[in-house]
Amino acid sequence: MSNHLQFVERAGVLLEMIGMPRLSGRVLGALLCAPPGGHTAAEVAALLQASRAGVGSALKHLTMMGLIEHAPSPGERADRFRMRPGAWAELTEQGNRKLNTFVQLAEEGLRALPRGGDPAPLQEMGAFYRLWLDLFPQVLAQWHALNRRPE
Repeated sequence: MSNHLQFVERAGVLLEMIGMPRLSGRVLGALLCAPPGGHTAAEVAALLQASRAGVGSALKHLTMMGLIEHAPSPGERADRFRMRPGAWAELTEQGNRKLNTFVQLAEEGLRALPRGGDPAPLQEMGAFYRLWLDLFPQVLAQWHALNRRPE
């Protein structure tokens, strides 16, 4: 098996470990290594030796997540797909908005803590996520500054 296909399979396994369907992870791996014009669903299915229906579902899933986009190719009837520029930062921003849930949960837990309950785990959880949410905008600003495209 080539290094490229090993990478694609590894992407599927690793992303499955964080809750993504394995085929979506494999498709993402294939698109991470795609040529600049992207791949068609048929090309991805052939590369992965997977069903067109399964690949189509994975492409829809990844598009809905905002990781990939349609890559129009004039004169070609088949849709092409490629990685969406800026997708990683946007995905992380979305995740960070969800992390505020942990801050709220920690605060609620501290208010509901029974007599004799140890506040340390709730305090740690709240402090960690408050720090993360405070620092992330700086990280994101640095990322955007490093990745400004010349006009």
